[in-house]
Amino acid sequence: MQPVIQPAKKPAGKAMSLLGVLVLFALLASSCVGKYMYTISAPPIARTVELVEKDAAVTAALGSPVSVSLAVGTSLRRDLLRKLRGTDNVDVDTKVKGPKGEARLELRALNMENQGWDGRFSVKIEGRPVLREQGYVQEGASTLLEGDFAPDGAPRVKKP
Repeated sequence: MQPVIQPAKKPAGKAMSLLGVLVLFALLASSCVGKYMYTISAPPIARTVELVEKDAAVTAALGSPVSVSLAVGTSLRRDLLRKLRGTDNVDVDTKVKGPKGEARLELRALNMENQGWDGRFSVKIEGRPVLREQGYVQEGASTLLEGDFAPDGAPRVKKP
């Protein structure tokens, strides 16, 4: 009797590696890192952060270099499900830091049915609370930068 010869198996290496890459991409996109990258890629956020970090008034007040902390802040939101239904909105409340001090960046923007971005942003030095006869007031508080958004998400600075 002769031994039975089995047909040679084809290597499944290419298919498995492609499947592995797709699974890795899906995990990354649905992870915290993927959601963070999606959120900060919103045009109002990306363009406003760039503007704040390069603005002369902010640099004069806070020193150089100026950095906006998006990873650690009070609020950083963008809802993917609302975006898929046609309404994209972003909400940021975080710190702007420089060698001479810090300020607060507040940004709210909305894009209904891809008609264009609308919203406001501001960079403010909060000051410190000081007790006066009438109650507490913010001493040293000032607005360094404020404005709204063009339909493409570009920030437009409003003159005080």
